[in-house]
Amino acid sequence: MHIPETVKTYGIIALVVIASFWFASRFVEPPPPNHIILAAGSASGDYYRYASLYKKALANEGITVEIIETAGSLENVHLLTGGKADVAFIQSGLETKENREKIETLASLYYEPLWVFSRERDLPEKDLQSLRNNKLAIGVKGSGTNAIANQLLKLNKIIEKVTLLDLSGKEAVTALQKGRVDAAFFVARPESSYVRELLHEKDIRLLSFQRAEGYTHLLPFLSKVQLSEGVIDMAANIPDNDVYLLSPVAQLTSKTDFNGALKTLLVGAAMKIHGNADIFSTTGQFPSLDYADFPIAEEAARYFKYGPNFLQRFLPFWLADMIGRMVVMLIPLLGIMLPLLKIASPVYRWRTRSKIYKWYKSLRKTEEMVLAGDSNLQEALASLELIDVEVKKTQVPLSYADELYSLRRHIQLIKEHLQKNT
Repeated sequence: MHIPETVKTYGIIALVVIASFWFASRFVEPPPPNHIILAAGSASGDYYRYASLYKKALANEGITVEIIETAGSLENVHLLTGGKADVAFIQSGLETKENREKIETLASLYYEPLWVFSRERDLPEKDLQSLRNNKLAIGVKGSGTNAIANQLLKLNKIIEKVTLLDLSGKEAVTALQKGRVDAAFFVARPESSYVRELLHEKDIRLLSFQRAEGYTHLLPFLSKVQLSEGVIDMAANIPDNDVYLLSPVAQLTSKTDFNGALKTLLVGAAMKIHGNADIFSTTGQFPSLDYADFPIAEEAARYFKYGPNFLQRFLPFWLADMIGRMVVMLIPLLGIMLPLLKIASPVYRWRTRSKIYKWYKSLRKTEEMVLAGDSNLQEALASLELIDVEVKKTQVPLSYADELYSLRRHIQLIKEHLQKNT
């Protein structure tokens, strides 16, 4: 069966292009999952409240967020490193050599100060030293509050001289109010209901970290923040003096191998949720990449430096992501397909004409042999007749028919020339 030259030429090009697209497709990232697991904190805490805001923001982009209620930051670290959560809120200061290989920071979100409330009204100046021999509620195991309380008590070398109770939230507040503990530790935002409640208690005093600068040098993940006089309740003048607090920072983190497009989407959501000022920070101070103790995700660094890319600014998440992933397919399109199509027409012309021009070499050789006496006329004419028969069988497009008939005329002319001159 005769296959047209056009089909041969463009068929080969099509096969090359298809093979190139197949090869390029091996490097296209799979689409992001539409379901992620976010480790928050207790249902009554800030982490859970913010998790609900992220859930709503990502739902608008077609992503379902499953929120896990946890004991707090330390448990969230274990969930991420164990692959049981994709994203988590983690208090700064919990990074270790082991977990930093599996966790990345997407953004620092806000200050979440450490509040230490005591039933002792006249606290000595040396902050935590005044809690020696006391019963302390330091948050449940697995929480960031428990972790930082242990660090500070060990730093002051009084951990063996206090009684530690794993109480948190409302349970710790009640224990403090009823005198079952002498002091309670909380890591929370100033808007927290139990922080506000304890600040208004007349028999309970908020401890001021007079050595805050020293703590921040020894524990760099902590920052010194000031609770100014009257900022909680100006009419009641609460607090009644400036108070210095130590503050870790809430971080939005993910497991290292989490989908890159979703990392970018989460950073964008963080920008919208956490950009406002509060009594400890100014507008635009958060989110940021400052204070991060886990390695910073490349996607987060790129977003903070350049903002969302062009596609993300104007297109829905799923469409921008699909186009972004398919950009790699431009390699065969621009690098192979277009050049091949450009040379296809010259190649096609050359292959078609080569069917015709290849006979001219035989014609010339036959003529030269006869004229040189190396072949007799009858053999030459028979050879030319055979060439003419083969040329008749040659199929070319109609646009090249004139060249085919020109070849046949040349065969006839050579026959006549040889008959006349031999």
